[in-house]
Amino acid sequence: MRAIVIYGSTTGLTEKLSQSVATSLLIPGWYVCHKNVKDTHAAELNGYDLIVMGCSTWGHGELQEDFIPFEGELRGVSLKGKKASVFGAGSKSYPHFCAAVDILEQSLKDCGAQIVSTPLKIDEGYEAPFQKIAVWAKDISETMSRSSLRTDDPGKGQESLAPDLGLGV
Repeated sequence: MRAIVIYGSTTGLTEKLSQSVATSLLIPGWYVCHKNVKDTHAAELNGYDLIVMGCSTWGHGELQEDFIPFEGELRGVSLKGKKASVFGAGSKSYPHFCAAVDILEQSLKDCGAQIVSTPLKIDEGYEAPFQKIAVWAKDISETMSRSSLRTDDPGKGQESLAPDLGLGV
């Protein structure tokens, strides 16, 4: 099995958080690719079983600049049968807190991906973001391990495989 963790980072925080996600995906026997969105083409996602995207929110609820062309490219890709999740950092002082997370999650759903966890929205002022993201990534790992042990029902569509994590996001 293969997983990809894609990030777009302007200040470096999302890159560091994505590194934590990649190292926290403790899925025995899995290959985990950690990649900057600038170096990624949407069609590549079909080579992975799990897709995790990390993107901060800028301006009035926009994607981080490197994600803008990628998200447009993503619209033309079918991700049916793929599992996915999204995280991002932002500031709760803005009215569109972590809106980029919602944009990317919807894009993944529109492409047919099945969302496997509650999206993680981290306030940049949060004192322990790496602990929070490690717990989130570990939950994804456990969810993927459980789902690989059963046969997926193709009629289930895009429902979430994981319960709400209760992380206060």
